[in-house]
Amino acid sequence: MTWNELFPKIHQPTMDDIAEYAGSFASVWQNLLAYFETAYKCKPKMTHSCCSAMPGWNLKFQKGNATFGTWYPLEDAFGVMFIWSYALDAEMLLLLPTLTPQMAAHVEKASDFMKNGRWMMFRADSADVVEDYKRMCAVKKAPIAV
Repeated sequence: MTWNELFPKIHQPTMDDIAEYAGSFASVWQNLLAYFETAYKCKPKMTHSCCSAMPGWNLKFQKGNATFGTWYPLEDAFGVMFIWSYALDAEMLLLLPTLTPQMAAHVEKASDFMKNGRWMMFRADSADVVEDYKRMCAVKKAPIAV
């Protein structure tokens, strides 16, 4: 059963529901939540999207003006939408050698986002991908503490 079928708009999931659906990825997910709380003093905001590509409940990470991405629960993983402004292109390109080949390819192929920046979707299904994601978030806003 898909995430959207399990949790339609009228049935908001709990964080435990999300961790359970994440399955084998749950511990990495819980570590990421702890990281955002420590590094950025922020917690995810749960929202519901009717977007045809990834409908259902998702989590947005945001601190002040910095949006760190939207996470969509998948079985044993998460789909992540990450957006950055054109002003950060040079820094994102400098980051490429530090990223896994998979993530570097996503960054290089990122599409224009409403003429304001670039966006990409990726599957977060390993600790390495999550570490790449943290490095990309740090380009948008330096962590307060790690």
